[in-house]
Amino acid sequence: MTRSAPATAEPVRTPSLKVFPGSVVLGLAVVVAVVLVGFVVSQQRLQVVTADGISYLSIAQQYAHGDVAAAVNAYWSPMVSWLMAPLIAAGVGLTDAFGAVSSFAAAVVVGVGAWLAWTETRRVVPALVYVVAVTPAMMAAAPARTPDLLVVAWVIGFLWSLRWADRTAAGPARRRAGAAVVLGVAVALGYFVKLYLLPVAVVSVVAWLSVRWWSARRHGTRTARPWLTPAVVSLAFALVVAPWVGALSAKYETPMLGSSFGVNFGNKFSSTTNDQGWPFLPVPPNDAATTPNEDFTPSVYGQGPFDRPTDTPAPGDETATDDAATDATVDQSDTSLVGKARYYVEQRLLAFPYYVKKISDSAPATLPIGVLFAAAVVVGAVRFRRSPFACTTAVVGLVYFLGYAAITSASSAGGNVRYYWPLFPVSVLLAAVMLPAVWRTVTERGVVSRVVVGVAVGIIAVASVAQNLFGVQAPFVASTTTTGALPVFSGPGKSAVLALAEDMVASGDLPTDARIIGTNTRVTASLALLVDAHAYGRSGQGYDVSSAGQRALFSQVGVQYFLQFDEAGQPQRDYDDAGVRVGSFTATIPCSSDAAGVPPTDCRVDVVRIDP
Repeated sequence: MTRSAPATAEPVRTPSLKVFPGSVVLGLAVVVAVVLVGFVVSQQRLQVVTADGISYLSIAQQYAHGDVAAAVNAYWSPMVSWLMAPLIAAGVGLTDAFGAVSSFAAAVVVGVGAWLAWTETRRVVPALVYVVAVTPAMMAAAPARTPDLLVVAWVIGFLWSLRWADRTAAGPARRRAGAAVVLGVAVALGYFVKLYLLPVAVVSVVAWLSVRWWSARRHGTRTARPWLTPAVVSLAFALVVAPWVGALSAKYETPMLGSSFGVNFGNKFSSTTNDQGWPFLPVPPNDAATTPNEDFTPSVYGQGPFDRPTDTPAPGDETATDDAATDATVDQSDTSLVGKARYYVEQRLLAFPYYVKKISDSAPATLPIGVLFAAAVVVGAVRFRRSPFACTTAVVGLVYFLGYAAITSASSAGGNVRYYWPLFPVSVLLAAVMLPAVWRTVTERGVVSRVVVGVAVGIIAVASVAQNLFGVQAPFVASTTTTGALPVFSGPGKSAVLALAEDMVASGDLPTDARIIGTNTRVTASLALLVDAHAYGRSGQGYDVSSAGQRALFSQVGVQYFLQFDEAGQPQRDYDDAGVRVGSFTATIPCSSDAAGVPPTDCRVDVVRIDP
C-alpha cells in the first residue's frame, strides 16, 4: 500500500512584512517634509507680500466679504484666492491664509509625488529619493506668496489623473468614462489655477492620446470607441468651467476665458505692440480693490485719466505685469504676418539660452534627466508599452518646457524662475520611476556602473539640499555666490514695511479706506494692503505732490493722501501749497526708488493730506 505524501501546508503570506514597513517609512518622510515646509512658511509669515500676492490677497478678501461681483477677475486666475477666502472669512490673517495654501500645495507635491513613485515601482527607495530631493525645493518655494507652488501641485495631480486614464484606456467603457471625467475636471482645475495651464493640459492630453494610439498601432491592437475619452474629457471640462466663464463674460460684456494671455503675450510678435496705450494714472478697478494692478485687462486698466499734466515729464519706464516683459531688443516695425513670424522666432532664439540657464541654475538636474530619458527613448531602451507612466510624465514635462520656451523673453533674462518650478519635481519623479529599471540594467554591468548610478542619485539630492536650504551654488552651478541659508527654525522677524504699517495704523494718521499715492509705488501698494487702504498709480510715473497739475489729477480720481519717501537725512519738505502733513515715520525700507531689488535705507515717509 502506497502511502500518500502528506499535504504541504499553504505558505502563509505576510505582505505586511514587505509593504507595511516601507509605507510607514515613506509616510513618516512625507509628514516630516510637510512639517518642515510649515516651519519655513511660519518663519516667513511677517515678510513683505509681492505685487502679485497683493492682488491675489485683495481678491480673496473680496470673496471673503461677499463682494463676488468685484472679485470676479479675468486677469488673475481665481483658484488661490478661492482657497484663501474661507480662511480669511474665518478670521485667519492674510499672510497666514496664503501660507496655509502654499503649505497645502507643497504637501500635494511631496505626498502625491511620493505615492506615484511608490505605487509605480512598488519600492520605497525611489519614492524616498523623490521626497529627499523635492522637499528642499518646496521649502524654498513655499514662502513666496504667489500661485506658482499651486501650479506645481496641479502638475503632479494632473499626472495622477493621466495615469488613471491611461490604466483604464483598454478597459470597459464605464471605467474609461469615469477616468475621463476625472481628467476633464483636472484640466478645469488647471485653468482655474493659472490660465497658462489650460494649453499645457490640452496639448498634454492630445500628446498622450497620440503616443498611446501610435504604440497600440505598432503592436496591432485597437481600442473600441477611441473617441470616448477625448469626448468625455471635453464635456467634463466644459461643464466645470461654464459658470466661471459665464461670470467673466457677463462682467466684461464679451466672451472671456481670461485676459492674461492678451496682456502678457501680445508683444511677442511685434515690437510695435509694446505700447499698450495705457493711461498716465491707473486707478483701482473697483471700490474694493487695493491697487490698479488688480486687473490688467485693457478695458479695465485703461479707465484712468489719459491726460498728463504739462509740468510733469514723460514717464521713464513702463511697469511690467506678471510676465509682460517687453521684447524690445530688436527694432521691428514689420507688422505683416511674415514680419511678425520672423520677429517672434528671432526673439525666442535670443531668449532660449537665458531660459535654459535660468532652469539649470535653479535645478541643475532637470535638463540632464530629460536629455537622458529622451536618449533612452531614441535608442529603444524605453517604450510606452513597457513604461507608460514614465513616458506620460516625460510628455507633460516636455510640453510645459516648450510652452514657456515659446513665450519667454531675452529682455527678462529668461523670465521669472518661479514659473519653471514644476520642471524639477517632474524630472525627479521621472528619474524615480525609472530607477528600478536602470538599477537592474547596471547590475548586469558590474560594480562601477552601480556606483555611477548611486553617485548620480546622491548628487541630485545633495544639490537640492545645498542650493535650496543652504544657498550654496557651487559646484553644481558655475557660481561661487551664496544666497544665505533658508530660515527653517528661526526667521528674519517682522519686516520693516509691516512695522511701518502698524505704526501708521496706531497713529491714526492714515485712516482705513484712504485713497493714497506715493513716490515709491511698490511700498505704497504694500502699505495699502496692510492698512486697508487703496493705492493709485504705477512705477516710473514720477509723482510729485508739489505739481499743481498732478494734484488736480489726483483730486479728479479721488486720491486723498500722498506718501513722500525721502532719505532720512534729507531736509524736511514744505507742503504748504499741497496740503497738510499729518504724520511722519522712519523705517529702513527701499526709499528713493521703486525699482525692483533696491536695497533698504533709512527712509522718512511723510503722510500728506492733499487739499481738495
